[in-house]
Amino acid sequence: MYIPRAVAAAATLASGVLVPLYIDPISGPDCTAWVPLINTIKAHPTVPFWAIINPNSGPGKSGSQAPTEYQQCIPKLRASNVVVLGYVPTSYGATKRKAGVTTDVNTYAGWKAAYKPDGIFFDEVSGKSGDLATYTTFASHARSLFKSGKGFISLNPGAAPSSTKYYGIADLLLTAENFYSDFKASMLSLGSSTPATKQAVVLTDGPSTPPTSLISTLITQDHVKAFYVTTDSQANGANPYDNFPTDLESFVAAIQSAQS
Repeated sequence: MYIPRAVAAAATLASGVLVPLYIDPISGPDCTAWVPLINTIKAHPTVPFWAIINPNSGPGKSGSQAPTEYQQCIPKLRASNVVVLGYVPTSYGATKRKAGVTTDVNTYAGWKAAYKPDGIFFDEVSGKSGDLATYTTFASHARSLFKSGKGFISLNPGAAPSSTKYYGIADLLLTAENFYSDFKASMLSLGSSTPATKQAVVLTDGPSTPPTSLISTLITQDHVKAFYVTTDSQANGANPYDNFPTDLESFVAAIQSAQS
């Protein structure tokens, strides 16, 4: 059975890092704003990374190619341990947004191979049982357009979805997107129908040094698939993903160490 290179390689270690890469890379050959992540990926070739790119609250204009800076810089993210995901907002399953979701997915799928994502990250997922059919359709359509029908699909309900069937339609679910101070590992729902191997945790307003105790719980004990904590702040409506953590390298090193 054919397994896409990026998806297969990202299984090198059991757990990795989901990065909301909502940062303009800055045009030019150096991709300056993404350098901390690019260097960290190179330094940790056995750690899986899922990098979510987001040019304009989605791919941009319907049917367009990636902005120039993304054309230049996405190839620099490419590595055997990296899966690149295109950001698509879904407005919590709102009917008026459904056509737009499909258009965004199709636009990413039409990007040239050098910078085309490996799959889709669906944001603003309702997680409600009544919306399962909608998200099943979204996921199925997206999967068919990437990596010969084996594209990587991630959903972000921000908390455990109401229906466990959501775990069956995606490769990864962001089941906790919180302020660091508000999160406890016990908040996660872990079980046979809600496997940790399909769950990710993303926290903001975190400490300046890696939270080793929490990493040990989530990675070593619970075997959550992906974890990310940033020192960037979402307090007072700020964008918590427009800067990398103060010490991204140390955080990823701690993720790797927790699995050794």
